[in-house]
Amino acid sequence: MDERFMESRGYIFKSVLGKGTYGKVVKAYSTRLKKTVAIKVLDMKKDSPSYLEKFLPREIDIIRSLSHPNIVATHDIFKQQEKTVYMVMELCVNGDLLKHININGAFPEHSSCRFFTQLCMAIQYLHNMNVAHRDLKCENLLLDTHYTLKVCDFSFSKRLTYTDGKMALSETYCGTSSYAAPEILRGFSYNPKVSDVWSMGVILYMMLYASLPYDASNIKRMVQIQMQHNCDFPNAVSVSCEAKHLIRAILHPDVEQRIAISKILQSSWMLQKGRVASTSNTGSRQEGLCENTKDNEAHPENYSDEWEGPSTAGPR
Repeated sequence: MDERFMESRGYIFKSVLGKGTYGKVVKAYSTRLKKTVAIKVLDMKKDSPSYLEKFLPREIDIIRSLSHPNIVATHDIFKQQEKTVYMVMELCVNGDLLKHININGAFPEHSSCRFFTQLCMAIQYLHNMNVAHRDLKCENLLLDTHYTLKVCDFSFSKRLTYTDGKMALSETYCGTSSYAAPEILRGFSYNPKVSDVWSMGVILYMMLYASLPYDASNIKRMVQIQMQHNCDFPNAVSVSCEAKHLIRAILHPDVEQRIAISKILQSSWMLQKGRVASTSNTGSRQEGLCENTKDNEAHPENYSDEWEGPSTAGPR
């Protein structure tokens, strides 16, 4: 990263927000926008050839085309010769969803519904544009100053193509095993829109229980449990039957029976809890966050206390 080069483009470096295998995310002040932004800085010398040739061009093409209130906005993209790529994005000052779950525990149902509705709207928008995210997880969901959820990190995203009205299925393993649908883990060709929905179910479970629905330490065993349509709900946490029913409908191993986003939005839990959430002050910390606190035990390695911007994750 070259701070002088950044200044020549109108960005004054302030601090490093996070680091990853393929680069870092920094905070900078934009003299043109007159506000602080997050800049994803990718070191092209460290990136794998497959990422540079396949994934990076896709990511840049897709994020340039996106405009939705629940997707992190991209303000600018520029290169320094052929060694560094800078992606200028809006700064989400309240960190990622996993950070808040680790610190505060599970969200109340009305807060979970508000966040999950925003996630549904973002992914429905992407799918309507024939874009699949393919790496949905709590770490890739950021919260802005008003605690509005924003989807970020399109490193694995893909534009979907059709032949004679039939979608070309994906074959590349993408995402994170804990959030990946069983059809991906089993090595089958898959519809990435339907697989995105599975990941959304894992996220909803995380919001409500502050834990993952399946133990990913043994992938083969995990997939066996998933294919049996088994999903345990801890008794220690009080969650409504409607929420559990929705989670089971999302985490259905049969892609033909897995619930669609349009039906998720019309589910009894979403309609009921959505009405409760709409009466709350959506800009307040109390509405968006749980009051109780827990020790940071679940995934302490997955976030930094300094984290405020888009994910630095690259293709894996």
